[in-house]
Amino acid sequence: MNAKVSQGKKLKQAISENTPLQIVGTVNAYSSLLAEKKGHKAIYLSGGGVAASSMGLPDLGITTLQDVLIDVERITSVCELPLLVDADTGWGGAFNISRMVKV
Repeated sequence: MNAKVSQGKKLKQAISENTPLQIVGTVNAYSSLLAEKKGHKAIYLSGGGVAASSMGLPDLGITTLQDVLIDVERITSVCELPLLVDADTGWGGAFNISRMVKV
């Protein structure tokens, strides 16, 4: 039985094997595939990238958790690299931040 390695474990492994770990920013599924093809070990999705690339908006805290999750789903459905996601403002208080971390 071949157990799938979690993305968190993949990220920890990449950090331990590549010091410092260079994480390239991606804004969509296509750019994440390009990063993977070029041999990067991990990718990053910024709140500003979601706002600009997916919404056509400035990075002024306008995007929601759902907006970010849509881009995360698109990226992780095609790319095997661990993805570090900018949690922006956490979208509220402690409860919202806790929910966001679990998602």
